[in-house]
Amino acid sequence: MNAQGDDIGSVQSFARGLSVIRCFGEGANRLTLTEVAKKAGLSRAGARRLLHTLCNEKYAATDGKWFWLTPRILDLGYSYLSSMELWGFAQEYLERLRARLEESTSIAVLDGHDVVYVMRAQTKRMLAIYLGVGSRLPAYATSLGRIQLAYLPEDRLKQYLDQVQLEKFTPYTINSIEELRQTLERERENGYSIVSRELELGISGVAMPVRDRLGRTIAAISCNFRPDKADEPGAIDQILEQLAHARNEIEAVLAMR
Repeated sequence: MNAQGDDIGSVQSFARGLSVIRCFGEGANRLTLTEVAKKAGLSRAGARRLLHTLCNEKYAATDGKWFWLTPRILDLGYSYLSSMELWGFAQEYLERLRARLEESTSIAVLDGHDVVYVMRAQTKRMLAIYLGVGSRLPAYATSLGRIQLAYLPEDRLKQYLDQVQLEKFTPYTINSIEELRQTLERERENGYSIVSRELELGISGVAMPVRDRLGRTIAAISCNFRPDKADEPGAIDQILEQLAHARNEIEAVLAMR
């Protein structure tokens, strides 16, 4: 096989290895060889080779029947976090924001049609689903995602709207492309996104964009709260004020880097 063929084979093997890793998650922390092969769309022989490679490299383990990921797999995520200029210092500001508002706060980045949580400062668990670093949620149904969609260049936003499938999680979830576009335009003008009861009935969120020194939106910062809090006089104004303060502190540090 020529060098180009070797390169193609290596890339395919790498992609298949990633597909095996993605098989594991909430509700699938331990899988058999057959289950991995089925979920990853691989032959049993191919899945076996990849699983044993992960085991040899200590990213997975097995008892002979079941396979599971080991804590070492976190090194892959931490490599990304440590490589980004934002994540080295921003946790401190996120913790301060949580203390001031007494609500859970988060930072997430846009990845395809999802937002991926890269930082969390949690008070108590409000969502039925667990959210931690690495968790993914559909961008259109979260404030963290919507505000980043709002600041996409027009060509990328059009591509997103042409491809996204809008699932109705609650009676309040936006499931019309035209309504979503109008909402994004409004949120871009406002400079923040408020999403209430669209992902779960018991949760609302407010998010603002985080921009680098060139003015590009690279992430979003948010605060989650109970929907009825919005009825308290001045509550949303206070959240927006504190959220903007934390965001501005983070952007000020980024501007010096």
